[in-house]
Amino acid sequence: MFWIACKAKSAIALGSRVFCAMRKDHYTQKPDNKGSGHLHVKFTFIILFGCLLQIYAKGLSQTVTLSENKASLESVFKKIKKQTGYGFVYTNYVLQKANPVTVHISNASIEETMELCLKDQPLTYSITNKMISISEKKPSVEAPLKTMELATTITAPPIAIAGKVVDENGAAVQGASVVVKGTTIGVSTNEVGEFKVNVPDNKAILVISSVSFETLEVPVGNQTVLRIPMRKSQEKIEEVVVVGYGTQRKVSVTGGVDVVKTQALQGRPNVNVTQALQGTAPSLIVQQKSFEPGQGANINIRGVGTLGNNDPLVVIDGIIGGDLNLLNPNDIESISILKDAGTAAIYGSRSANGVILVTTKKGSKSDKGTVTYNGIVSAVHPHIWPKAVPGYENMILKNEAIINANTGQVPTYTPAEIQAQKDRGDYEWFLDEILKDAIQQNHNLSISGGKDKSTYMISAGYMDQQSNFVGPKKGLRRYNFRMNLSNEVGKLKFTTILAYTHTDINDHSFNTGTLIVDAERTPKYYQQKDSLGRYLTNDVLTEFNPLGILEKGGYRQYDNDNIFGSINADLEIFKGLHLKGIFGANLTMNHQYYKTDYVPFYPKGQYGNIAGSSTGDANDKNLYTNPQLLLEYSKSLGQHRITAMAGVTNESYTGKSNKVGYKYASPDLGLQIDTTKASLDMNSLATTPQTTTENSLNSFIGRLSYSFADKYFAEFNFREDGSSKFAKDHRWGFFPSISGAWRLGMEDFYAASDIKNYINDVKIRASYGSLGNQNVSNYQWQTTYFTFANAYGFNNNVVTGAGFNTANPDLRWEVAQTFNIGADLTFFKGKLTGSFDYFHKLTKDILMRPPLPGTFGGGQVDFNVASVKNRGWEVSLNYNTSGRIFRHSINFNIGDTHNEIVKMADGKPQINGLEELQVIYAEGLPIASYVGYKRDGYFQNLNDIKNKPKFSGLDVVPGDISYKDKNGDGVIDDQDRFVLGNPFPRYTFGFNYTLGWKGFDLGIFIQGVGKRDFAIRGELVEPFHVNYSYVMFEHQLDYWRPDNINAKYPRLAVGGSASNTNNYRKGSDLYIFDGAYARLKNVQLGYSLPSNVARKIGMQKCRAYLTGQNLLTVTKNSFIDPESTEFDNKLNAGNGANSGRLYPTSVYYGFGLDLIF
Repeated sequence: MFWIACKAKSAIALGSRVFCAMRKDHYTQKPDNKGSGHLHVKFTFIILFGCLLQIYAKGLSQTVTLSENKASLESVFKKIKKQTGYGFVYTNYVLQKANPVTVHISNASIEETMELCLKDQPLTYSITNKMISISEKKPSVEAPLKTMELATTITAPPIAIAGKVVDENGAAVQGASVVVKGTTIGVSTNEVGEFKVNVPDNKAILVISSVSFETLEVPVGNQTVLRIPMRKSQEKIEEVVVVGYGTQRKVSVTGGVDVVKTQALQGRPNVNVTQALQGTAPSLIVQQKSFEPGQGANINIRGVGTLGNNDPLVVIDGIIGGDLNLLNPNDIESISILKDAGTAAIYGSRSANGVILVTTKKGSKSDKGTVTYNGIVSAVHPHIWPKAVPGYENMILKNEAIINANTGQVPTYTPAEIQAQKDRGDYEWFLDEILKDAIQQNHNLSISGGKDKSTYMISAGYMDQQSNFVGPKKGLRRYNFRMNLSNEVGKLKFTTILAYTHTDINDHSFNTGTLIVDAERTPKYYQQKDSLGRYLTNDVLTEFNPLGILEKGGYRQYDNDNIFGSINADLEIFKGLHLKGIFGANLTMNHQYYKTDYVPFYPKGQYGNIAGSSTGDANDKNLYTNPQLLLEYSKSLGQHRITAMAGVTNESYTGKSNKVGYKYASPDLGLQIDTTKASLDMNSLATTPQTTTENSLNSFIGRLSYSFADKYFAEFNFREDGSSKFAKDHRWGFFPSISGAWRLGMEDFYAASDIKNYINDVKIRASYGSLGNQNVSNYQWQTTYFTFANAYGFNNNVVTGAGFNTANPDLRWEVAQTFNIGADLTFFKGKLTGSFDYFHKLTKDILMRPPLPGTFGGGQVDFNVASVKNRGWEVSLNYNTSGRIFRHSINFNIGDTHNEIVKMADGKPQINGLEELQVIYAEGLPIASYVGYKRDGYFQNLNDIKNKPKFSGLDVVPGDISYKDKNGDGVIDDQDRFVLGNPFPRYTFGFNYTLGWKGFDLGIFIQGVGKRDFAIRGELVEPFHVNYSYVMFEHQLDYWRPDNINAKYPRLAVGGSASNTNNYRKGSDLYIFDGAYARLKNVQLGYSLPSNVARKIGMQKCRAYLTGQNLLTVTKNSFIDPESTEFDNKLNAGNGANSGRLYPTSVYYGFGLDLIF
């Protein structure tokens, strides 16, 4: 084996060197080179394949030589397999009946060997395609019948039953056991899956069982001819994993890949697939920034590894590109998450942030026709995290803050006003008033089936997510249609996929964050609306009213369409060699219309303009195409298995958009009302001309895989990409990977050890390779120009001018070098399986925009100036067991990732402000680390004020924060700031438990984060936030007082005072909180009708269930959702970051129904 591995390694290295030496610039703008890439890839493929054939061409012996004395039958089978390559299929139960084997043979055929080994055994065998099936010898049908005839004098004539057992694809199942339940009558199916058996009467039930299939019970009834389809057992099936441009047996996967099955997505009231994926795989990090209808979520694979776009690549049914949020979760069969170069390098420049492969459901040839309905109706409750104190208490605290400030300001509220408020009681808090419970419903209907040469799956889905905001109906409605068809004509197979998604979003006309925070800042002694229906303003919201805007302020409407489709042709040239042609396209058409209406407030203030409504219309259309041509070959030579793939692909994108806006238009007709006012307003008409953007990517791809005896595995992947986003000299990037695995559990020495009884199988795997990233804007290697209306002033007039973006012709690919090592283990005869991974990724030449002086005069472009390394580990465990009464399934995953900046532009750190706190990008630190001062208790007395360091020129009093003097110079200044934490989640985990008892099932899903430094800002930390807020919250009541000197928060003060400046305007660890949490993400309690009852009412399955989502969150911070984050996947921070100024968390209580006809 060492010689073989060396030769394989030499062959791969030779092929790679030849390929690299011969490749040229293949970009499509060079017609003279057209097609040369095809020749290079084919030539490389021939070299690699030829080298491997030379190594393994010596062939395998098909005869057996054995000398065994009282050996176990299982050990004999292993030696036969090793000599011949024939595999064995049997159950432990069957082998327990075997006697020890004594046999001495030399150069015997496989048939002679099996006859001698099974001589005098209660077993028999059959051989099909180099697979030997072992089963019990069955008694003849007639003998039991004769026994029955002797046992009674009155016996009904037996009924002759003939049948055929097939798998899900219609292929015959040979050697299946067919037994009449409750008797010893039984037979086995022949080589074409047929059987004949006599049963006592039409009440008989046939029990059909076979290795790798689920056991079936089939009532005979009035039928005499049966066709029985068997379904692969999920516990016994040799699992197939979807990987880039194909599939692999799970046992042969050598890289880091996780698979999420459709069962993990079912029964949850998720609006989109991104939400549904949260917690389902280790190091798959999903953060839901806002639960508002139409809002997406951040998704990262193995954390943040670059300073720019961290979005993973999405591939749907083999077509690159697509939006997870547009998919119907019920249409998904499985999701593969590719994490390392061993699995993702085949996607080259698109895969540095990982790859998400989505496979949708298809029809089955053995299914004559199935109709499936899934529906959930849920009540959606907005969970408001912060709790405002009662109104009268709020008045007292406000007065205390004013007195503490010592600015001479008179307390706002008199004792009489405070008492009156206490006696009257509170009005409804504004935040509670603008939010209400809503309804969400999901309905899905599908039809699937097939026959010998064709399959079909047609589905339709409807989802209605109502908004929790009051006023006219708002929310998201999505309509999905999908059609997956396949047809076979001879050796040619066609697959057609067509999906259409229409999305309607109705929303208010303003900013959600502003509506939330202004309602949140208003204490409970104000009203939003009086008895006359007027919208009121107050001392806090002097010219603003959230309720008025939501009820009468206008709207935004989004009308979006998406068409996704592909046509695939697969031609089998000869056995093992396939030519595949694929054309995929994704067309999106988005339309937005908005209207802002005038709303007067009392006693002052308004929304909109009294002159009339403002309207706007925006459109964009994006077309993405992805043609592919692939050649695949697979061959088995004894215990050697070789697969190879080579191909060419193209990705082309064209986007167009425009926008028009108009002020002072008629609310009804959209016509101008006041021509004088409109003509005098320079901004009454705002039009954006059509904008067009285009890019293209040409690629050559290849894969070569080898396995021996399902013990040793090796794989080489490559992709060469040429992108229009880079100049000619840097256009092409080559991204290879190599991976391998050793299945230790298949070795003879392991099989003979005692540990085999506990750890049944062990596979060790490793991979290394390069991935790329081209997530930059178009045309940056060229100088581009643009115009803007207010360029400069001339002669008291605003003049239109032009600007430019400087070219960077040296822009090149980001390259991520990844290493992954892992192990897959099986315990306790398959009941427990586990995967363990360690990974390291170094991303070099990161694209970012270094700071430029304000005098530069042009727009910034990206440069390759930074490097980041990422490292971490993952664990995934699955336990399944079934007893006589209960069925249990437990899935647990956890992962940790830690990033560090290795290189910055010129080695200089960059500091970005986030109001109270700042983040730093510096070598040796995690990305976007928080920086600020560390607290050192409080100034408790005059002695502390005299002796402890403080800010220069800032007076402090007892109860103010004291800060640590980092450099010991006696003064607190910028030199005393510390790195305070890392904003990105660590130790992300998911736990799923299901329990089955008879027809009942219970599912519990918990998801969370083990460690995170959580920065919170604004009024949720600072009472009366710089006088913008009049509210104090319950969690802020632990503040410094002479009788509470070890408080969590400093003394109360108002904005502008020295105390407030010292405590809240100097960013410190006061704003850093523990962001760890565990969330009861979903609970389901269901009941399924017994199959015989369901059949009586014309169904195959009927399940009803109750479901709940986001029911409980365990966290140290009860006033804000710990899942919220200030960053998006491009590391941009929002203005309302981690301040509670977001649409609230949604809590779902639902009822669901699953029906199969």
